[in-house]
Amino acid sequence: MKKRLFISMVFILAVLSVFSQTQARGKAIKYKLPHTAAVGGHFDMIANKFVDSLSKLSNGRISGTVYPAEQLGKESQVIQSVQNGILEFTIIGHDPLAQFVPDTALLSLPFLFKDHNQAFTVLNSEVGETLNKELTKKKLLVLGWSNNGARVYTNNTRQLETPADFKGLKLRSPENRVNLAVTRSLGGIPVAISYGEVYTALQQRTIDGQENAVINIYPSKLQEVQKYMSMTNHILSFVVIVASEDFYRSLPDEDKKLVEMAAKEAQDWHRGYIDKLTNELIVKMKETGMQVYYPSNMKLFQDATKSVHSEYVGKTINKDLYEKTLRILGNN
Repeated sequence: MKKRLFISMVFILAVLSVFSQTQARGKAIKYKLPHTAAVGGHFDMIANKFVDSLSKLSNGRISGTVYPAEQLGKESQVIQSVQNGILEFTIIGHDPLAQFVPDTALLSLPFLFKDHNQAFTVLNSEVGETLNKELTKKKLLVLGWSNNGARVYTNNTRQLETPADFKGLKLRSPENRVNLAVTRSLGGIPVAISYGEVYTALQQRTIDGQENAVINIYPSKLQEVQKYMSMTNHILSFVVIVASEDFYRSLPDEDKKLVEMAAKEAQDWHRGYIDKLTNELIVKMKETGMQVYYPSNMKLFQDATKSVHSEYVGKTINKDLYEKTLRILGNN
């Protein structure tokens, strides 16, 4: 009798365990996904693509809400909230990540990459794996890297044809020491302010100009308060899909796979969309009266910014990581 009772209890516990695991796998999940860029811009589009993909893959069980335009905080605040597990996901430009993992500033070194395809080769290598691991240690789990355009300069004072034209201009750069150093090496005065404050700062002439990619300049309507754009393409920028490491680890394996699949779908769609978008937006900006200039002597810009590599490699940026990157690029 006792033996039969024991067997029955074991069976019931086993059934309850399976039921509990099934419930965990089938649990409805709601999450927040903030970003700091403008409504309707490409950040907003990749964010919504991720949310839609994850909803479809989970049959609506995992649902999210996108919060654009710094609704849940500025870049550094959002990143910290993801680190602390207060927010589950974010989509962000790579630049501010250097405040948390200095080696990510490698990606901001001027004229390091010829194009994004070359950069993605590096990110798919041991170099990218190292950066992802360093970010994970900071509770930031990278789910995908995409194209955030090439950075160019805009201002209201004069066309920037050579580095000599930068002298005395106050130019906004993101809160990344390498970006700030690039502007300084060209002769400008770098100013670090949150991206959400840039339009007002330009409108009020607190700053003369700024640097960003065309795909971010246009949706932020900076062409309304800027006259000149110089296509320096001095730094390639990246969009990063990031999850809270704590949140991700709390998910059942099946849901982790769904999150990874949704991120891959969003990343691949976004990579294919950006180059076409850039060309379309340059045309639109010209139509608004923006004067677009393509420097005839890029070597002047490359030579002026070479010092940034030596200034940060071996100090802020791991030298071995930099040299591995050069070997992959065939520059050694």
